[in-house]
Amino acid sequence: MQLHHLLALSAQIGAVIAGNAVANSSVTNEASSAAFRPICGVRGYRPWPWPIITSNKLAHNTFAGCSKLCELEPECQSFSFQIDTGGLCSLYDELLTPFFDLFSSKKSKTLFFDFSCPVPIIPGPKLVPYEGPTPVSLPPGPGPTVTFAPFVPPVIEPVDSPPFVPEGPQSKPADDDDFISTYTYTEYPLTLSREGTPPLTTGVPLPSGTELPTLPCLVTPGSQSPFFVVNENFIPMVSRTNSIGPLLQPTAPPAPDDPILDPLKFKAPSFFLKEVSGNTGVFDLVHGESGQFVAMTNNGRVILTDSSTGPTMSNGRVTSIFNFDCRGAIAIKFGGSDYIWSTNGASSSIEKGKSLTFNMKAVPVTPPEIQAMLMDKRAVEELTAKLYARANRQGHEMSLKTRARLVNADSRAPQCRADPPGLVSKTKAGFKQNTGNFCDDLDDWWGISPFSFDGSCAAQSLCYDQCEGFSFTGCNAIFGTAMQLSCLSEFDSWWEVIQAVACAAQAAYFTGLAATDTGRRLYYKAQENMCFCFCSNPPDTCLFQSGAFYCANTKGTDDNNCGGCGTQCGANSKCRSGKCGCPRDQCSTTCLDLRNNPGNCGKCGVACNPKYCIDGSCYVPKPEECAPDQSVFNNKFEVWNPQFVNWTFAAYPPSSMPSDIQFSAANYLFPGGSITSLSIGMTNLPSSGRQAVVTQKKVKLCPGFKYELIFNLGYVNQVGGSSIVSDADCDVRWLTGPPSGPFTNDNFQSSDKFTIGTSNKAYRTFGPWSLAVKEGDPGVTKIKRSLYIDLSAVISCRSGSNARFVITDIQMNPVGFTKREEHGRLGLEMRSDDAPEGDGDVQATSGDAPDLKPLAPVFEEVGLEEEAILQERNNWLVTSRAGGDEEVSDVKGPELKPVSPVLEELGLQEESVVMGRGTWLSEV
Repeated sequence: MQLHHLLALSAQIGAVIAGNAVANSSVTNEASSAAFRPICGVRGYRPWPWPIITSNKLAHNTFAGCSKLCELEPECQSFSFQIDTGGLCSLYDELLTPFFDLFSSKKSKTLFFDFSCPVPIIPGPKLVPYEGPTPVSLPPGPGPTVTFAPFVPPVIEPVDSPPFVPEGPQSKPADDDDFISTYTYTEYPLTLSREGTPPLTTGVPLPSGTELPTLPCLVTPGSQSPFFVVNENFIPMVSRTNSIGPLLQPTAPPAPDDPILDPLKFKAPSFFLKEVSGNTGVFDLVHGESGQFVAMTNNGRVILTDSSTGPTMSNGRVTSIFNFDCRGAIAIKFGGSDYIWSTNGASSSIEKGKSLTFNMKAVPVTPPEIQAMLMDKRAVEELTAKLYARANRQGHEMSLKTRARLVNADSRAPQCRADPPGLVSKTKAGFKQNTGNFCDDLDDWWGISPFSFDGSCAAQSLCYDQCEGFSFTGCNAIFGTAMQLSCLSEFDSWWEVIQAVACAAQAAYFTGLAATDTGRRLYYKAQENMCFCFCSNPPDTCLFQSGAFYCANTKGTDDNNCGGCGTQCGANSKCRSGKCGCPRDQCSTTCLDLRNNPGNCGKCGVACNPKYCIDGSCYVPKPEECAPDQSVFNNKFEVWNPQFVNWTFAAYPPSSMPSDIQFSAANYLFPGGSITSLSIGMTNLPSSGRQAVVTQKKVKLCPGFKYELIFNLGYVNQVGGSSIVSDADCDVRWLTGPPSGPFTNDNFQSSDKFTIGTSNKAYRTFGPWSLAVKEGDPGVTKIKRSLYIDLSAVISCRSGSNARFVITDIQMNPVGFTKREEHGRLGLEMRSDDAPEGDGDVQATSGDAPDLKPLAPVFEEVGLEEEAILQERNNWLVTSRAGGDEEVSDVKGPELKPVSPVLEELGLQEESVVMGRGTWLSEV
């Protein structure tokens, strides 16, 4: 509230307050002397002249109120007010000096002032101040209005997708035969199944009627709904000896800790309504502290009595005569007549007469849903600051806690309907402001107010106009806080405490009234003139044919509302940015995939011949021939954890695993190096020995090719540096399939026996075992143009107690053709110039076997997968550079010689001719 502060305090005020007159002026008016010295704050009596204006309004009976009234009256030269409940403000057209009587001034409750007096300082405590911002006048400030772009009916638009950009080299098929037989691609025309309708631009109407919860009245019956009673000046009514009267103004300074000095927290005596059994329309008014009943005597006095009399006079008194409307106005009826409860000085009475709606009122001790917010001043300040900043178009951030507490959807007065979900309130075009102003709409009620609460209704009205960020309850909290702060800004001295308490009571009353249906009606009146509810982000609100609303993002990816409400794209189509399009790529109005479409390979319009497209590039398949190469995978048993890849093991009865026969991975050490290997142990050999079989399934062999199998065996008599017993000989023989018994062939091709053990304590290469297979042979399976066998090694150990050895580096290499005449026309032959001699490439350098150390699970640690370690081309490591060329590193084989173009006639690729152990294809 804007206060009118006069001149600074005169040095003589202290003497005046003590009861001494300041009267050394001989002039009678302002115009007759420049040496005029005003009389300020003097108690006394003025018999003449009579006041030109008097006011019994509570707000005028203060220095600020009476001096303001004097300022507004041109003829006013001096004024007085009374430190008393129900006192008068009097204005005079003469200065005080010639007509002022100081007789009995110390007993007088009236203080006199010349018009030019500064604000008086009367000794005594101050009212408890409130440290916080004071509301200011607010300019109007609605939020931005919702706008919609013109609706464009959705159509199918011819569009070409951007070219496909591959992330790496073309992934060629592993088998062109399979590729040709299974190659497919999909394309279809883009269509629109349903056109739909434009979104609503008027939004969804606000909630109303049964959609809103019923709000309680300001006062409800029951001891759980206490309130205090205020008179026409909003002064709380208190109990006295067997009576009820208004709270009185202290005539002497109260103690500094007196609760009355804190008007916002001052607790006036509470009352509550009690229903009268068997009667409707009347209640008993019960004093909360004593439990006594307020009664009217037969001579109109207001007293307290211990029991209810019901609606009839008993012993000269009656209690059940009170009723309240929803706004808290007290009505009294008795014997079919209306009565008025009014105050006069320190007392009150009830007299027959027409009920005055604005006389006694009930103010809730805890206004519904508001008091908790009023207690959190900081939160309301933040919300109020945001409101002011918005009105002034300035940025202001609010704490997340406050935003969640005060701005979230308000179930008492939701801005938007609950259905459809996700509606938000937005400022509509053609809005109209200030239609929910509390002061304007409730002018008859506001007119009874002794206090004007400057700016509070402006803040309330502006808040009710907000479509975003402010709730009904939050706005009422701002309204209540603004009124409370204006009370504290006007009154600060103990001799104004009654005015301050009444001001706070009026603020509480109107804050509580705003929380009822009275306030909500104004809130929705303002909202209907300012806001409509729209779907959020974007605000596309659609309408079903049945009349129900729903939210849809017509500018997004909703296939059922693509570009319009109910617009549906055709089968297998996809909505993108509000337009029907293809799920992946589009050329004109055709849906396809640029990665595999032979007519639009990688880019619209690029056609392949032949019609094969892979990874956005044309591909020319070549029906595969079987590519001869070293075909035993994991041939050094490097991938063994958690199990050996591509290998299986079994024991022939009566032996069993692992009690009699053990298979494990080992790092075999020999003079000059080490190698990963399969360790084989057989214990407690019986006279018949023990037998087992090791198998790799699906080892590829090409028809018409000869192969040689070579492998390494190593004798073991030390493990981890410690000697072990290894006193047996073991035989190993290879077959094209696992036989049913250790000493049979079951018609499989079989190699000779290769011996390792006490009679051959060495590490060496054994073989070769020469073989060739054809379709129909036992154990041979044909898949496409390749033949496969289950390569098996039958192991038999005998003539000792324990056996221990390793096997590793197993290679099945093509070495020639079975029918030379078929390839003679090509001038090709197989050559094995670098094949090992019969005594092996590597052997132990002494009679003692090399040491066998445990193998760490290194492959598990690096996370290698089975596919990553399948060894091809004799362990040649071929890596691909960005340009697509190949380079060979860590070469363990011979030089890679150029491949004659004649190989292309066989359909062989360069990779197919890299042979291990010095074998390669070359031109003849």
